[in-house]
Amino acid sequence: MSSTVEPEPTSDMPDEYFTSMYADDLDPWGFDTSWYEQRKYEISLALLPRQRYRSAIEPGCSNGALTRRLADRCDRLIAFDLHAGAVEEARRRLAGQPHVEVRHERFPDYWPDGTGDLVVWSEVAYYLGDDNGRRAIDRLDDWLELDGHLLSVHYTGPTNYPRAGADIAPWLDELDWLEPTSRCVDAAFEAVVWTRCR
Repeated sequence: MSSTVEPEPTSDMPDEYFTSMYADDLDPWGFDTSWYEQRKYEISLALLPRQRYRSAIEPGCSNGALTRRLADRCDRLIAFDLHAGAVEEARRRLAGQPHVEVRHERFPDYWPDGTGDLVVWSEVAYYLGDDNGRRAIDRLDDWLELDGHLLSVHYTGPTNYPRAGADIAPWLDELDWLEPTSRCVDAAFEAVVWTRCR
């Protein structure tokens, strides 16, 4: 009698990774300075089909570099991150914008009440292991309204993360309640917008 050995489920990226990344710099990935990041933000936002969204969330907002740009397109925006220092920097950056709330929370444990029409996963989904990946999908299913949009953008080069960036879009493509609306496949990242179709 043969037995099948199930693969070990992948775990989330450990908190220590983020602690070390932010130890000396609140912009360790160059969100404010690198051309890669600036170009990626512009392309990602240009893919969004609507000029304005009623209610949006951005998990893993880091220091708020993308959040500041998203704020111009949203009536209400909740952004959050697990690193306290990054959250404080994002709050400083978004001060004076009362329609934006920046919270110190963990993705996908935290998800705001109610529903909304935009979810932005920018460089965040590939930090999730199998269990929290499933939880994130369940939370997305509960929160995203019909005809709402999910924007997912991830670096596709080599990393030591639980998931490869190039695997995020195929993973989301498997969901029969999301329909791809627009896609940009770049040499270094993939940005896709899906529409909630049922």
